[in-house]
Amino acid sequence: MGYANLRELQTALTTASDLASAMQSAPTRRDADQLVDVLRQALTAASSLGAETGPTGCALHPHGAVDPLYGDPEDPLPPGYGKCLLCNDRRRRADAHPAHARPYARPHPRWRRRLSA
Repeated sequence: MGYANLRELQTALTTASDLASAMQSAPTRRDADQLVDVLRQALTAASSLGAETGPTGCALHPHGAVDPLYGDPEDPLPPGYGKCLLCNDRRRRADAHPAHARPYARPHPRWRRRLSA
């Protein structure tokens, strides 16, 4: 739990540092907003370092891995997706194979054994 939060904090701070270093003398509003979003992620990660709840906020996998696409402005997660990588992976697999596209599974024949009297 602590290591995942620490790693998330380190990643957010590195990203924030990279964004700030790349800014020109007059950053655009989009650049500033992007930096604020990353700093909020860093603050959230720092706040959860000593917390009892897991980094994912997931009831099923509170101490699971955080989805690396969570909070990515360039490749955002679909609506309804959270931070939990395990749950998001399940959702991705379900979305990739809709129910109507799944092959029809034929029931196995039931073999009955005749009992001799």
